[in-house]
Amino acid sequence: MRDFIYGKLDRGPIEFGSRRAEKEREVMKIARRNVVTVPPTINIKGAAETMLEYNVRRLPIVQPGTSAIKGIVITRDIIDFLGGGESYNLIMQKHKGNFLAAINESVREIMSNDVIAIRDDYSVGATLNKLVEKGVGGFPILNKYDKVVGIVEEEDFVYNIAGVWSGISVADTMTSDVITITPGTTLKDTSRIMIKNYRRRLPVVSDGELIGVISTFDIMDYFGSSLMLERMKTESAEDALSIRIQDIMNKTPITIAPDADIGQAVDLMKRSGIGFLPVVQEHDIRGVITERDILLKLIEEEYA
Repeated sequence: MRDFIYGKLDRGPIEFGSRRAEKEREVMKIARRNVVTVPPTINIKGAAETMLEYNVRRLPIVQPGTSAIKGIVITRDIIDFLGGGESYNLIMQKHKGNFLAAINESVREIMSNDVIAIRDDYSVGATLNKLVEKGVGGFPILNKYDKVVGIVEEEDFVYNIAGVWSGISVADTMTSDVITITPGTTLKDTSRIMIKNYRRRLPVVSDGELIGVISTFDIMDYFGSSLMLERMKTESAEDALSIRIQDIMNKTPITIAPDADIGQAVDLMKRSGIGFLPVVQEHDIRGVITERDILLKLIEEEYA
């Protein structure tokens, strides 16, 4: 097994040189403790605005007074609501296509009630195993009273190799089966593609060349800001969701070469606050690499 330093710099490094040491570490040593929560009474737009304000992908929904967890909303739930999946029925069926009425519904309507969480006495090793087993990007951490005391996500494991030469190339880690969209794709269709294919980001390609990247956060930024309401001419969902992705995508995506080390990829992700890089060679997109791709590779290579 290769040794490396485990733990974010702002928390102090944790030696991570053996399986035994790993399993003795409690997850709260790497967790984010300042967790943003909201009550079930907040409306859908308010939940999205809160996620944007605090730059979080997971928003625990808690009972006022006891702070016991009642559900959770993730960026995927918002995208599902914006035309991606079953939650779109809230707009089209319950509110007959009236978008403005639907976004004022309680977040209860789209939150997940079956929360996948861990306890605050979990080890780092057990947390990592559950992260992979459940196929999720992170967990809320609960104490014995079911109160949220922390959040842990993939990046809390992956960021520890930022700038470290691992000897593992991006080409050996990336996903080669790339799903792309064109700049003229509507927000509604983009949401549907994301939900159907379990993607949080999609490369935007024109004439075979990468011209941008659209992420769930880009869509939420448009939804949570005043831009969507300013652009709407009617109250209908079709009007709200008809904008073309070229108008809200990131037009200057950060990319990486296939022969780069994954330590360099993580460094780029950490410095830029992103979890996804298109892999480009001679202007052609060869693949994409995500935090999860790197995490699974580190486990395979017994770094974790």
